[in-house]
Amino acid sequence: MELVISMAILSIIGTIVTTEIVRSFRQNNELTAKSIVQSDLILATDRVSRVLRSTVLVVETTQTNLKIRGYPSSGAVAPSEINFYISAGALKYSVVPPTGQAPNYTYNQGDAVYHTPLKKITNSTSNPLFNYYDGDGNLLAFPVTVADVKVVEFRPSALDSGSVLTTPISVTTKLTLRNFKTNL
Repeated sequence: MELVISMAILSIIGTIVTTEIVRSFRQNNELTAKSIVQSDLILATDRVSRVLRSTVLVVETTQTNLKIRGYPSSGAVAPSEINFYISAGALKYSVVPPTGQAPNYTYNQGDAVYHTPLKKITNSTSNPLFNYYDGDGNLLAFPVTVADVKVVEFRPSALDSGSVLTTPISVTTKLTLRNFKTNL
């Protein structure tokens, strides 16, 4: 009888310990996934911010696409055509270097270099990746007239690639386009 009672108590304790270990492991996985996604979002936001600060021309604007001419790096000597867009659930961007002489640069899409800063983005037309504002800070309605765009809001929302997270993590930043110079 004592053996049966001892075994019952040990099995209850074992179940509790096992449950706590499994719960702790799940929480660790979720925390790790959140940390990775947040880091990826911050890096993507930093990259987009750096490029948008160098914008010399806004070419195309939608909720999920922004095409500009700007400098992809500090060493660039002429503005490239840079397109941020969503494809297959990922945030991607292409950089097309200019050919020809200023001010008549041409941009051959065959020369594009592609990058994927976020692999599992949840933005769509109903949850825009980009919002656009005029010089007075008023939100512009879609379709946006590119000449009116003075501020770009970048709002990526993403999940982890391992499908641990059930709700996306989001960050938001607004950038004033201040570098509309044509004599560079």
